[in-house]
Amino acid sequence: MSILRVYFSAQWRDSTSTCPWALCDDNGMPVQSGIATVATLPKGHDCVAIVAADCVLSIPVSLPTGGRRRWQSVLPYVAEEFTVADPEDSHVVPGPVLDDGRRMVLVVDKSFLKRIVDAAHAAKLSLRRMIAETLLPELTHDSWTMVWNGSSGFVKTGTASGAALDIGDEHTPPLALGLTLQTASELPKKIILRYLKDVPLEQRSMPNWSDVHLPLIPGEDWDWSSADIAEDSVNLLWGSFAPRAKIQEWLPKLRPAAFLLLAVLALETIGSNIEWAMLAYQKNTLSKAMQKTFRTTFGDTVMLVNAALQMQRKLADLKHGAGLADTGDFLPLLNQVGRPLAAFPAGSVTSIHYEAGRLDLNIKLAQKTDFETLKKNIQNNGVNVRVGEIRDTGNGVEAKLTVLPEGVQ
Repeated sequence: MSILRVYFSAQWRDSTSTCPWALCDDNGMPVQSGIATVATLPKGHDCVAIVAADCVLSIPVSLPTGGRRRWQSVLPYVAEEFTVADPEDSHVVPGPVLDDGRRMVLVVDKSFLKRIVDAAHAAKLSLRRMIAETLLPELTHDSWTMVWNGSSGFVKTGTASGAALDIGDEHTPPLALGLTLQTASELPKKIILRYLKDVPLEQRSMPNWSDVHLPLIPGEDWDWSSADIAEDSVNLLWGSFAPRAKIQEWLPKLRPAAFLLLAVLALETIGSNIEWAMLAYQKNTLSKAMQKTFRTTFGDTVMLVNAALQMQRKLADLKHGAGLADTGDFLPLLNQVGRPLAAFPAGSVTSIHYEAGRLDLNIKLAQKTDFETLKKNIQNNGVNVRVGEIRDTGNGVEAKLTVLPEGVQ
């Protein structure tokens, strides 16, 4: 995804000021660049603001106990002794924890930061991150990295620490570099010196600083527009300036839970399919066994459609031939219904119809819930009951009740 990088120096004032910009491809390499006002910058890309080194101060501080929620109001006062501005005018962002337990914090002028955010919002730019240029150069083991244009620049001393450098020349080092070396808790073994890419070759002589008792090693040219921006780089858009989270930013956090949910659903689906397959197999096996029993009992001359129903009817015929009653006869069915119906007022049954093992009763009751009670009580006697559409008659409700022998649907 293309990223729009915009460089803001201390000379930038408001939306009418111009600033350098670069549109970078997926690999972070610039494909377009220029100098323009914020309002005329390319739209439709996530935007990263690069803030010049002299606009950001990095200092190590000891933080009071408490959660990050308190830091937004506490940090400006913790950093007050290192700044000349009032705490209310400083935006202080927490950085990583140092080996001695202190934490690096980055300080930027709140009004300057707000002007950038407001200008980006007015220009409809998707400003997602704001990074201090001081933190962009890579660090090698036991070294610092200094970006230099022949007279000024900045030095990066740690993951989230560095300092802007004041005026110097070929023979005189910047005063800020000397102070940084004096106050460092651990000195590097060398300083990698990187010239800005637009500094002419004839002006790129290695400084001869006798006061700096460290070797200066030439490095690659420095270009903020193509510098790698680490994912864990401190984002100055913190606290009240933090942008709203986008769904793309939440997806990596939700992905493990989503995969787990998909796995559970997949197992559930597979389990359900296996269960249905087993039930279907059992049903098919039972049906074949019933058909085999029917053929063995009554021969192959009878057309077999529904083994269970036809077996029940054959048994009923045998019982009738022997002078015995079957559960599907009129009187046995009526006997199963009689006792539950006795609990309701006389005249509740308006008509009765019986045919081929099926007993239909038109019943009128006081309310719909009475039908549920009646159905449950009849089913407790071992027969199947179906309740038809319940109609409101004005002075009660009525419906058709169908009673069948057990095993018949």
